[in-house]
Amino acid sequence: MATATVALAGGAVALGLYWLKRKLDDAREPPSVGRYPLVGSYFHLDEPLYLSMYEKFGTEPIVRVHFGTQCVYFFNRWPVFKEAMIDNAEQLTGRLPQYLLMHLLGDKGGIVLTDGEIWREYRRFTLKTLRDFGFGRHGAEEIIAIEAEHMVSMLDAAAGEPVETLMVMSTATSNVICQLVFGSRLASEDERFSEMLNLFRNLTQNSSSNFNRYIFMSVMPLVKNIPPLMELLLKVPSSKRVVENFEKLRMYCTEQQERHMKEMDSVDQARDYIEAHLLHHRKHPELFNDKRLTLAVSDLFVAGTDTTANSLRWAILYMIGNPDMAEKAHKEIVDVIGRDRLPKMQDKPSLHYIQAVIEEVHRKSCLAPFGVFHRVTEDITVGGVRLKADSICAFNVYSIHHDPELFPEPQRFLPERHLKDGQFAPCPHLATFGLGKRACLGESLARMELFIFFTALMQRYRFGLDPEDSRALWHLTEDPEFSKGTLLRAPPLHKIVFTQRA
Repeated sequence: MATATVALAGGAVALGLYWLKRKLDDAREPPSVGRYPLVGSYFHLDEPLYLSMYEKFGTEPIVRVHFGTQCVYFFNRWPVFKEAMIDNAEQLTGRLPQYLLMHLLGDKGGIVLTDGEIWREYRRFTLKTLRDFGFGRHGAEEIIAIEAEHMVSMLDAAAGEPVETLMVMSTATSNVICQLVFGSRLASEDERFSEMLNLFRNLTQNSSSNFNRYIFMSVMPLVKNIPPLMELLLKVPSSKRVVENFEKLRMYCTEQQERHMKEMDSVDQARDYIEAHLLHHRKHPELFNDKRLTLAVSDLFVAGTDTTANSLRWAILYMIGNPDMAEKAHKEIVDVIGRDRLPKMQDKPSLHYIQAVIEEVHRKSCLAPFGVFHRVTEDITVGGVRLKADSICAFNVYSIHHDPELFPEPQRFLPERHLKDGQFAPCPHLATFGLGKRACLGESLARMELFIFFTALMQRYRFGLDPEDSRALWHLTEDPEFSKGTLLRAPPLHKIVFTQRA
């Protein structure tokens, strides 16, 4: 009896010491959204997560969220974001542990989710290869101009009937990256592209609950150390669908890769990214293998389609909501370019208001509200908070872009924020494409596409909502119930009437 009493008392003391230590640790750390043992903050995360964190913790520079036993530091304000990504750029190049990818494929790779030697070599190779094909230069502009012509031809053929914008915009943007990566206008030539488009939406525009589950599987050490736990999580229906969609996308990219491999015997000079990789593989077979090629192609395929297409969709909706701004933008285009030819990149420096509108679209739409998670590779201090090696960091881009100290009246769409004396003044506080060593490598191409496509649309059309759509514009642009995606904040499916200007 006495032994049991002593054991019980010892357990109570140990539990008390544990809670005391946790309270002391919490006192030295940034505020937390709340957490429970083992499950962490899972039951404290409201949907959509980026919005709830902005509303509850928007004034806090750094906030902690626990995914299981793993703490993730969310950076909510520009100063700590800049301090992390510029002043500590090298130490923030890490990514989430790829437990899930290793479990599924037995390897890791690609461009977005890797780090270390694989990431450095693939980023270097990808930038060089795409630049050789005109990435960010005149060669890419010619490809975009052709796709702009196809896009307006499709809209003209609609003859003022409501058009679902996702397919039109995604076809145009995907054809650009497809020509650089696959060597063909795959989005227009392959009847399965609509299926791929649905895969993109399912993978990037999932709900916060699915996002939380993915991060849980990615960062929680127990997932790696207890394989049956991974198997159990993968059997959850929503997780199972994510894996199935990823596999379908991977197999599609593998098919394109195999088609190229059959023709490689006669190829000495690469004509697209896949051929360049296959030639490079001959020199570096240990690093540049087939699985990693498939993952890299998948990254380029998704990123080159979904992001720019949805930025265009947001831009059109904002123009519908601000008709005076739309008319001002159209007048500037006509004054500078006229009505008879499509815009070119050489026109951009003269189109100050158009540039300001696009900049405000980046700010207001906040397409990737959390960007991509980072892992700290060695101990650093940011915002007075000590971050140990292997700490996980995320950046609430939505909170940064809606900070009233940086952007007065942040909920309003105001292109004038980005003008000074009538001249376009690039905003120094936007995190659309990230900063530092892990900044988006497709930024130059994305900016070129968005400028040419959007200017072409503004030059030629007036926009209006489908008269039969019962949803108000507010629902399409502001209501979180209609835009729950956490990986990619996209407007819901809708139709637009494109009316040709006289």
